[in-house]
Amino acid sequence: MRLLYFVLAFIAAMPRIVLADQETIQWKEVGGWSVAIDPTLDNGCFVLTSFDDNTIIRLGFNFRKKDNPFYIMLGNPNWKSLEKGKHYPIELSLDQFKWTADARGLDMPGLKSLWIDFKDPDLIAEFEGKLSFRASFKGKQIAALRLKDFARAADELLACQNAVDDAVAKQPAPPRSKDPLEAKPGTQASDPFDL
Repeated sequence: MRLLYFVLAFIAAMPRIVLADQETIQWKEVGGWSVAIDPTLDNGCFVLTSFDDNTIIRLGFNFRKKDNPFYIMLGNPNWKSLEKGKHYPIELSLDQFKWTADARGLDMPGLKSLWIDFKDPDLIAEFEGKLSFRASFKGKQIAALRLKDFARAADELLACQNAVDDAVAKQPAPPRSKDPLEAKPGTQASDPFDL
């Protein structure tokens, strides 16, 4: 029980930072990578770093999408022509391994970016052993990034998510209403007695 209180107190005491225009909770810095928690993604942890050309990469967990719980976000303030919500076929490569992904345009203040959802639970492990990550659109390279210290950051990402998951699992369930006429959360009944 002491461990639960320690983890919850630790998470509550962590400074809040703004990364990619979302309020997040800083977990740790590892080799130039920020490891943080995003409450808007059901407390999914992520790693983020930026490069000399102002490109950022963010890789993490999104528990709001049960069938695609992993994501990569690539952004750069120079990508002004990206359209919010538009889909872009992006060619990705990790060293010699290549594949095409469907990316969606995001428009955050000061940062146009691409969001790519993934199902594969081995995505983080795939990144761990690689030295470079590249992204291209219509044959033109849009990002060429060195993954220096990513293995250490990935280990911390997993430690962050395990700690958050353990803390959330140990929280008591919300109290149930004693009102027999109250509709169940998330339901909209036209008949108030149709529970």
